[in-house]
Parts: sequence; structure tokens; C-alpha cells
Amino acid sequence: MLGKSTLGFSALMICLIQNTLAEESNDVTLTVSDVIDKRGVLSPKGTWSVEGSLSFTQNSSNRVSVVGYTVLPTLIIGRIEVSDADYVTTTLGLTARLGLTNATEFELRLPYVYRNDQVLVRPIETGSQDTIINRSTSGGAVGDLEFALRHQFNFDSTPYWIGGLRVKTRTGRSPYDIDIDETTNTLEDVSTGTGFWSVEPSLTMLYPSDPAVLFVNIGYIFNIEDSVELNGQETKVALGDTISLGGGMGFAVNPDLSFSLGVNHRTILKSKINGGEANDAKLLHLDSLTMGVNLRMNDRSSLNISAQAGLTEDSPDFQLTMRVPYYF
Repeated sequence: MLGKSTLGFSALMICLIQNTLAEESNDVTLTVSDVIDKRGVLSPKGTWSVEGSLSFTQNSSNRVSVVGYTVLPTLIIGRIEVSDADYVTTTLGLTARLGLTNATEFELRLPYVYRNDQVLVRPIETGSQDTIINRSTSGGAVGDLEFALRHQFNFDSTPYWIGGLRVKTRTGRSPYDIDIDETTNTLEDVSTGTGFWSVEPSLTMLYPSDPAVLFVNIGYIFNIEDSVELNGQETKVALGDTISLGGGMGFAVNPDLSFSLGVNHRTILKSKINGGEANDAKLLHLDSLTMGVNLRMNDRSSLNISAQAGLTEDSPDFQLTMRVPYYF
């Protein structure tokens, strides 16, 4: 999982800029231009909202490997295999937000995750139709429950600074709790969570510049070490922490329509087993480009659609998210 299915930076930006602005009289405003006119960008004290979201993520991997050895650079003794893996994740989320004060907002998010993993491995020899591995696994369950607090530090001057703290639980199905099929070396079921608690502090800057809002975000995800069972033994595993940095712009087309464009970079550090780095541990760099459109439907609700494209090999290929918040 490694944080790929979370809403993360892009969702936070769109929520702050487009979806979480409210008047004290409960008349909700949902466009980027309102950030310029109002000093507070979080839910006012005593107001709350519920947001339904649907996210579709697709990730694929194609690799060619040599099972054998080479005598010369052009002479291979053994077998050449090609593998094709496709991972499709659909996440249905329910998020509730409450304004504790005019400067502080509380958030609770519960996701339901459905995954379909397909792995195909076969020889690449001419005319060969043999399949070594052909496995398709699908299923769904509740994902990792998340709690978050956000606080706006200043109101009278720009740029606006907003601090955040997010805690991710381990309510989802952990990959370490799923049996492995020894014949194919794949999980017999799909995981819907990471299996570890994590804490993510973040800092966001919003700079209004009529009719746009510029934003920058930096965050760090601490994954808490825990003991899991590997090969029948209790093993301490620490997933690699994640450093995130991103920025972009939200632009108000008119009072009812706005769009956003941003880029995000994440560096996932190497995981550790029993205090040391695993032999196959890898430093991952995930870069993505996100575009979003927000349409205000009425005084209490809006429709937000965003698309994210991966720019590096380790990033998800494509992610499409639709969110509909309703303000009370």
C-alpha cells in the first residue's frame, strides 16, 4: 500500500481551497475566489459537513526477467519470462468534518476498499503458450480509519498558514495477516490496509492572488514499527517513512466553477526488518500531476472531480476521484 490509496496532499488542497469554506450563517461558499474574500478557510465553529467520495486507481507493471544465466552478452542459458501485473483499487469513502473553533477543524474518514489484482507470468519463447502464473484475486473490506486535526495560524495577513496532524489506524486487512500461495508466491486474498499505525504532520501555505490561490504543502508520514509474523516467526517491521512536497494553483473561473492544477512528490524511505534494512529494500520516488474541477451545485453542496497521472515508474498510473460534500 505504502500510502498510495490515501487522499493525501491533493485531497487536502482541494478540500481547503474548494470544499470547506462556510459562512457563520451556514450559507456555504465553495469556490477558490472565496479564499480571497474570507480570512478563514476551515469549517467555522459549530458547523459540520459530510462528504462522500469515490476513487478509482489503476497501476500496472510489465517486466522481463531471465531465469538462468548468460554465457555471452547475446547468449542466454535458461528461460526468459515476461510478467504483467495489473492492480485496480476502488475506494468508497465517507468523511465527516466539524469546526471546533473558527481556526481548528476535526476530520474523521472511513474508507471501504475493493481491489482486483491480476498477475500473469509466461515464457517469452516464440510460439510458447505456457503460463507459469495466472492469478486473479479480488475482494473488499473496510480500510484504515483516519483522524485529522487542522489549525489555521493566522487570519490578518497573507500567506495563510495551516498546520495539520493526521493519524491512520490499522482497521483495514493487513497483508501480513493473509496467507501466501506457495505455488505462485502471491497473497491468497487482497489487503485493504497497511497493517501499521502512522502519524502525518503537515504544513500548508495558501497565498491568494486574485483570481487564483497558490498553495504549497510539506508533510512527513511516520510509520510506527510493529511486530508481524513472517515465515512463522515474530519479526519487527518498520515501513519506510514518507516525505511529501507539493504545490500548485487553484483558479476561479466564475462564482460557481473553479479548477486546480498541482504537482506532488513523495519519497518513500527504505523499510527495515528487525532494525536493519531488508536486502530487497528500495528507495521509492513517486511524482504525480493532478488536475481538478469543482462545480457549486447549491448553497450546501458541490461536485468535485479530480484526475491524477503518475509521472514516475513507482507512481500509480492513473487515479480518478469524485467527491460530493454536504454542509449542515
